Amino acid sequence: MPRENIFWKHKKSTNIYHNEISKKSSGIIDEKLIRDYIKSKNKLKVVDLGIGDGRELSWLARLENIKEIIGVDYSQDFLDICREEAKKYKIKICLINDNLLSLKRLKEFIEKEKFPLIYVCLVNTFGNLKEEERKEVLKNLKKLVRNKDRLILSLYKRPEEIRNKMPLPYQVKIKGNLGGEIKLGEAIEYASLEFFWPPILEKYHQLPRFWYNDKTNDMTIYVGKKKILISHRFSKEEIMEMAKKARFKTEKLIEGKFMWIVILKI
Repeated sequence: MPRENIFWKHKKSTNIYHNEISKKSSGIIDEKLIRDYIKSKNKLKVVDLGIGDGRELSWLARLENIKEIIGVDYSQDFLDICREEAKKYKIKICLINDNLLSLKRLKEFIEKEKFPLIYVCLVNTFGNLKEEERKEVLKNLKKLVRNKDRLILSLYKRPEEIRNKMPLPYQVKIKGNLGGEIKLGEAIEYASLEFFWPPILEKYHQLPRFWYNDKTNDMTIYVGKKKILISHRFSKEEIMEMAKKARFKTEKLIEGKFMWIVILKI
C-alpha cells in the first residue's frame, strides 16, 4: 500500500508503533461493540484486514467461537512483529502479506473455506485510504464476501458528531503549531493523533502540524511541507451511501463514542 512510503519504512517505526501507539488510539474504546457482535455468532473465522503488529489479537484470540484468525497486511515489518505477538496465543493464526487494493493472495487462501468469515478493518484503517482506494477495496471485498460472511468497518466520526471529550495534548496547544485558518475543534481531541508523534519525531526531528478540511472531512498531517498522512472522517449518511454504491447491504450501523461500527453483508 502507498501508506508504507509515508514513514513506516524507518527502521524503528514499527517497534515504536507497537510499544507506544497501537494500544492507545481512541478508537479502541469502541472495539467492545465489535467484540460483542462477534461473540454472539456461532463458530467462525476472522479475517483481519490491516492486522499490522497484531494489536487486536489480545481480544480476538480470547473469543471461544473464533476457530482461526487470518491476518492481512502490506507491511512485512509489521507482519514480523505480529508473528512474534501471535506466539502468545493458542489459536491458529495465519498471516498473509497482501495489498488491500488487490487481495489476490487472500482470495487464493480462502478459496475453499467452509466456515463463515467475518472481515474486520479496524481503527479507521479504511479511512486512511484515499477515496478511490476505498472504492477499490470495497470492490475487491464484494467479490470475496459470501452470503454467510460479514464485513465490519470501524470508521472515525466527524468532529461535530463527537460527544465524548478528551483534553488537547500540550504539543497541539503550542502557539504557532496550528495556522489561524485551521478548524480542528474536537478533531484532535478524539483522534488521539499525538500517538503518531514518536515515529514522526524519530524520523523528522520536528513536531507535525494538523489541518482539518471542513469540505472534504479529511485530517491531514504535515511535517514541514511534507504530507505524511491523510485520514478521513465519516458521517452516518456518507457510510450508508458508500455501502449502497458498493452494493453491500447494511446489517447494522452502531454509534460508538469515537467510531461508527458498520456491519455489511451482500
